[in-house]
Amino acid sequence: MKLVDDLRPDLVAIGAPLNLPSGFCCLDQSCDCRFSVPDRKGRLLELELAKMGISCFYTNKGSIIRELIYRGILISQNLRGAGYNVIEVYPHASKMLLFGDKVPPKNSAASISYTIGHLTPLVSGMEKHADDLDRNSCDAIINAYTGQLHAQSNTDVLGDPEEGTLVLPKLPN
Repeated sequence: MKLVDDLRPDLVAIGAPLNLPSGFCCLDQSCDCRFSVPDRKGRLLELELAKMGISCFYTNKGSIIRELIYRGILISQNLRGAGYNVIEVYPHASKMLLFGDKVPPKNSAASISYTIGHLTPLVSGMEKHADDLDRNSCDAIINAYTGQLHAQSNTDVLGDPEEGTLVLPKLPN
């Protein structure tokens, strides 16, 4: 929060789910809350990503990213409460749309150099920091770049405003 308060950005792009699925109050297995749409396994935006061939972790009670989901929701609530404009982004989806479907797996040795090589022409000044970047900092740069594209109206949005939306680089026609 301190960094955001110091920089006062017009837009904050967070690479984590920022909303629970419609009908959910939590992700606790013992709670009776459930999807408001029967037979769903995730949020609408996640189902739309799957139809596009982009993999993701679904936001549901069996999610292996439960802590990331809760952290993203809390951070976005705090930022919105402080008056900031917050969007949900997904670095893997942004990479697929920006660089094509030949993106190396995230945990592969080639992933970081591939990402840096493709981001450097897009993000001015990045080349002088390339040796210091790891997978998480590359994802953060992709998130920020997607936020910049959104500020320039060069994005599309998946999902439902009631359940959460995901901002992506402009989709190919």
